[in-house]
This record gives sequence, C-alpha cells and structure tokens, in this order.
Amino acid sequence: MAPYPLRMRPVRVAFRLLVGCLVLLLGQSAAAGYLLARFEDRVAAAAPWSVVETAQVDAVRGRLAGTLVLGLGLSLLLAGAAMAVPRRSPYTRALVGWALLLVAVALLLGIVFSPDSALLADSEEQLTRLQTLVPLWFSAWQSLDVAVVICASVAAFVRLGAEQAADFYQRHDPTATWRGFTSWLDVARGHDHA
Repeated sequence: MAPYPLRMRPVRVAFRLLVGCLVLLLGQSAAAGYLLARFEDRVAAAAPWSVVETAQVDAVRGRLAGTLVLGLGLSLLLAGAAMAVPRRSPYTRALVGWALLLVAVALLLGIVFSPDSALLADSEEQLTRLQTLVPLWFSAWQSLDVAVVICASVAAFVRLGAEQAADFYQRHDPTATWRGFTSWLDVARGHDHA
C-alpha cells in the first residue's frame, strides 16, 4: 500500500515542483547578484571604454540589476503560490494557475531583456571585451533556468488539474494524512498537519 492516499499525490507533486522553481529562481538571482557585486572590477579590468561601449556597459549593469530584482520578485510570488497549494479551497487552483502564468510571462520578458541582449558589438574585438562583463556560464544558466522553471510550472499546473487534485480541493477528508494548512497562522507556527 502506498504511504499516502493516491488522491494526495498530485497536490504534493505540484507543491514540490513549485518549491523547485522557487529554488531555481533564487539561484538565478544569486548568480546575478554575484556578477553585479563584481561588475565594477570587470569594467575596470577591461578599461578604457569608448562612449558607445560605456553606454552598453551601463545597459548591462541595469539589466543585471533587473534580472536580480525580477528573480527575487518571482521567487516571492512562487513562495506565495507554493504556500497556497496545500490550502483546501476551490479557488486555490485558479490562484496558483494565474500566478504560474504571470511567472512564465515575466520570465520570457526577462529573457528578452537579459544582460546578454545589451551586448551589441561592432567588431570581434569589441565583442570579446563586452563578453567579459556577462560570462557564458551566466547566459547558459539563465536560459536553462527559465526553460526548466516554465516546464515545471506547466507540470505543476497539469498536476493540479488532475481529478485527484480536484477531489482534494473540493472534498475535505478528515482521515487524510496531509490535510493542508488550516490558516496562515498554522504555517507561521509550523503546524502543517503532515
């Protein structure tokens, strides 16, 4: 026999997927913060900069800061959505669905306005100098992170749409091993009925 009732699994899986998305976005924010903290050193090491290159350096700095803020903001949104998943309410799935749609759209816009897209070089030499500001590992990490978070968000939404999840949110079973949170105070106090 399974350790948890079958109808609880989609909710737990969705919860774990959202927590995974949250961790990935926090990792992306930490990487952007790391690059931002060392940005001035990288700029000074590659100096002198032309007027056009200085404008691009400023654009990269602004977009790194935007990536950091976007990642932290979306992490907060995902934390709220993850906290809502175990809450038994017929409105939970709609709330989480809208939050995941907002996360996906914001991440796609974040990729369009990523620090990489500010690197517009006229020559190979200039491109090499500008690429020292945003390492290849960050660009690869950001792209992979966005793809995984969007796929995991879609998977969480699909899991919440399962019939077993609908039963979880619409019918309260007092014998269930995971009853969900009864209030936000229970979350704060650590009483999760697990």
